Amino acid sequence: MNGSWANFFPYFAGAFKLIVLGIGAYFAIKWHFDEERRVREAEGMVFDKPSFMKKLAMMLALSVLLVLLALLVIYVTNWFLD
Repeated sequence: MNGSWANFFPYFAGAFKLIVLGIGAYFAIKWHFDEERRVREAEGMVFDKPSFMKKLAMMLALSVLLVLLALLVIYVTNWFLD
């Protein structure tokens, strides 16, 4: 097989699919937590808001995890197809 785009498409499509599903799962989980927080705040329970550093650490950890997951999918797919 030559080096055409068809050889590399499954790697990028698989990685893209996992990234999109990961982002969708993140927002689905976040929405459920936010809804629970809204309901509990309406009942009078008080929550401490996370600090900026905690939010920044979570965003960095999520982005690093997604990049590592994409790389893992690419290398595992390459290993599987060879």
